[in-house]
Amino acid sequence: MANEVVKYHNDLNTIPMRNWTAEEMNFFFAIIAKLRDEGTREVYFDKYSLASLANYTITHNKRFEETMENLVKKISQIHYIERTSNSLTLMNLFSLFHVDWSDDLSEMTAKVKVTEQFEYIINRLNAEFTAYELEEFTQVRSTYAKTVYRLLKQWRTVGKKEFEIEEFKRLLDMPDYYTPSHIDKNVLKPVMHEMPKFFKNLKVKKVKANTRGTPVKSYLFTWQAEKTGEWVKDKFMSLDEWTEKNSSNELPDVSLHNWLEEE
Repeated sequence: MANEVVKYHNDLNTIPMRNWTAEEMNFFFAIIAKLRDEGTREVYFDKYSLASLANYTITHNKRFEETMENLVKKISQIHYIERTSNSLTLMNLFSLFHVDWSDDLSEMTAKVKVTEQFEYIINRLNAEFTAYELEEFTQVRSTYAKTVYRLLKQWRTVGKKEFEIEEFKRLLDMPDYYTPSHIDKNVLKPVMHEMPKFFKNLKVKKVKANTRGTPVKSYLFTWQAEKTGEWVKDKFMSLDEWTEKNSSNELPDVSLHNWLEEE
């Protein structure tokens, strides 16, 4: 897989993607990576180049077709609402997302075109943008972890980001009934299983309100900030390789007290 860099406006991180599969996310951001600097021109993908970008192994053509169909359905739901004091604008990300295939599914192509209104998301990037390497992103397995990965990469050179609990639940598209204990078990545990490989010295602290019952009010993530523009060649290895190399950390059986701090 080519070492593509995914780069887009931070607004894209506000779109909930919890109901997407990890494979669908990989394909989507592979497409975003290739659309950069293409303006509103139509961009073509063949079956194998797209699969390679998304780090996807084609074993069954029918399953690949179903993945593409589900991806198109998810993409059709992506939109951004721009609100001012006296206006409201709904913008779709793509003006065209067309997939076709041969009868035996041996060949498949996709044709994609970004809308003019949403072009700034991937083409006009001067300040407020998120950037990371596609190869790294496709290694992340948990969908919650994939979203946290993108959110933290937005602040990669800062090394710190605090999320109010309701904001955190919204950005990760968690069920409404999730309590802090649900978040610990179902969100933070898989996140902290995978993310220390990508964010050095990563910690998360539960910040509690100084009110009756001391409820959790936010989650503070801290890590060693990346240096701007610093890309280290061949710095990535698979999660399995990294886990084996760092077996003393016992990542498969993550214990909450190892990384979860409370104020």
